[in-house]
Amino acid sequence: MSESVKDECKDPAEHHQHICQLRKDGRDEEVSTLMRDPGHICLNCNAVSKQPKNVCNPSPFARA
Repeated sequence: MSESVKDECKDPAEHHQHICQLRKDGRDEEVSTLMRDPGHICLNCNAVSKQPKNVCNPSPFARA
């Protein structure tokens, strides 16, 4: 997989609500809330989130 495809945001219109952007904006409390009870991982930056809409390139994972 090429880097350009791997780093592509699947929903650029909503990127302002993705964990990577929220971190850049210093919104740590909001990031913590979104990361509770995760079920999805971002294939770009490895951030985890409960909802796939909060990461750029989501992939579900099974919780232990």
